[in-house]
Amino acid sequence: MKSSMKISSVLLITTLTLSSQAFANDTVDKLKGLLGKSSSTESTQLTQSTQASESLDIASLVSMVSDNLGVTEEQSQGGVASIFDYAKENLSGGDYTQLASSIPGLDSLMDYVPDVSSDSSSKSSSMSGLLDKASEYSSSLSSINELKKQFEALGLDSDMISSFVTQINAYLSGDSDTQALLQSGLGKLTSLL
Repeated sequence: MKSSMKISSVLLITTLTLSSQAFANDTVDKLKGLLGKSSSTESTQLTQSTQASESLDIASLVSMVSDNLGVTEEQSQGGVASIFDYAKENLSGGDYTQLASSIPGLDSLMDYVPDVSSDSSSKSSSMSGLLDKASEYSSSLSSINELKKQFEALGLDSDMISSFVTQINAYLSGDSDTQALLQSGLGKLTSLL
């Protein structure tokens, strides 16, 4: 009985000591806040969120995609530009403006979207011809067909589209708002990949 009472006493003293230390630390943080000094936790969180938004830029995205997928810098630029161009076509003007403002350099990257309007590709397979015909009847298929042709114009297999989307999503994973905007623009494409 005596030993259980000693254990209870030790536990009570330990709990009171720890809770008073936690209360004291919280009080110090609140006082720092009143004096205009943020606590180390708040400061770290603010720094991390600032770094996340500052670290998004198109040059590092293009470089990452090039390195991770083993494609040239030009193929990476064109492929990333084509993915964002597809998203742009499916977003409202305001949503695209918000997306572009979240990723510095995105607007200038759009110059790298391959022009396939007069595509005379020699890679015309029966599947490609079928998709060309089907795209005449569906704007969604038409957009996907154009994206496929853009990748082929870059010397990339259309199967690489999903790899590019995966890389872009990984890059944007630290900024959920920007990633959600992109996903909204990719909508039907991601369900087909």
